[in-house]
Amino acid sequence: MEDVKSEKIEYLFLDIEWNQAPGTSDLDGREAIQIGVVAADAQIQKVKAFSKAIRLSDPKLFNKKTEILSHTPLANIMQGNEEKAVLEKFAQSFPQYCHLIVWSRDTYELFLRDMRKYGITIKRHRVVVLQDVLGVIAGSGNDQIGFENALICSGIEYVPNYLHYAKHDANYLYQIFYQCLQQYSGMTATENCFANDATRMLHTESCRYVQSMLAERKVVVPKSMIFRGYTVCKCCGKKQNWKQLEWEFSSIQKAKNKKNREDLKQLPPTESNIEKICKWFQLSYSVSSNAVFVRTAFSRWIVYLQEDKVKKLFHENYRTNKSQYFKKQKMKCTEGYHKQKLPSENFFEVIQYIKYHDAGTVKRMSKKSRLEKLLEMVEMELKMKNTEEKDYGYDNMPELRRTNIR
Repeated sequence: MEDVKSEKIEYLFLDIEWNQAPGTSDLDGREAIQIGVVAADAQIQKVKAFSKAIRLSDPKLFNKKTEILSHTPLANIMQGNEEKAVLEKFAQSFPQYCHLIVWSRDTYELFLRDMRKYGITIKRHRVVVLQDVLGVIAGSGNDQIGFENALICSGIEYVPNYLHYAKHDANYLYQIFYQCLQQYSGMTATENCFANDATRMLHTESCRYVQSMLAERKVVVPKSMIFRGYTVCKCCGKKQNWKQLEWEFSSIQKAKNKKNREDLKQLPPTESNIEKICKWFQLSYSVSSNAVFVRTAFSRWIVYLQEDKVKKLFHENYRTNKSQYFKKQKMKCTEGYHKQKLPSENFFEVIQYIKYHDAGTVKRMSKKSRLEKLLEMVEMELKMKNTEEKDYGYDNMPELRRTNIR
């Protein structure tokens, strides 16, 4: 115990993964399932680490989304330690620290609530909400920066499957903090600001609140104090005087989308993967034997598969209206369709072709004159009248279903 007390812990990087009880959205419905901590000294060098799994008080409160997000099934969560024992062990391991760094305000509020719930003493410290700090020095001021985006912008290598594990997120949090503090301190080495010693609020020299600040409370400090528990005044913080890190979030999203596309392209066309790919392109689909029936906003398609490859592609000759679709019950699958030139044997690339083929057709049609559209409607009606005597059902086509797109 003496060794623990003698350790010089300046920074504590804390991450908590929690379960949000079904039907709730606020702090009352949250319960910790993992805690991860990285401790560092005044030079921001790692001293020790701490991580524990925490079991739920009641398994009936488990939210299925928790398993998806944290990669942890309920059975594993229930094998964790009791929350009170984990937090008491945390308090013994880190009896004193100067700065507590968390990613979000929600994490800190959950930590405070649970420590107080069990009557565990919390020594005085300064909290740094890193998401808020980065919003000031790198963000646009409108949207919050995501944790993964911060890793990408900071140039920190990470394993996507490790995200949302408290043990790994605490380590990533440490790396983001260290990287951004070093970078920001270098960029603002010659810049100072005013701090209100009572409120720990930072102001630029031109801020109107500096003029009314009491002299004994006004302190000149470097701008990097934003990483040490000081917050930026909302008035002068909006003027971009604090922003130094030029993070391009649009390019980040493009990079993520590109990676997702490449990952999807490599998937074999199993039923679950077909769902992922059609969901990506926001298309309705149905699977029957070796055929995938796809419907866009403009027409229908049939994709034939053989040994994980696309072998044939058929496109509807023209689009029938909904009432006729339900009248047609005995038509062969490919009757009313024409064979389309195959762009690729890769299922993802074929669905991509379908998406943009019909999107381009709709776009071209929207540019046609009103007269052209009327003529097309007349032509369509004539075609429909000519086919009414024929029996064009969809005997082998199961009902198309809309994917759950979020």
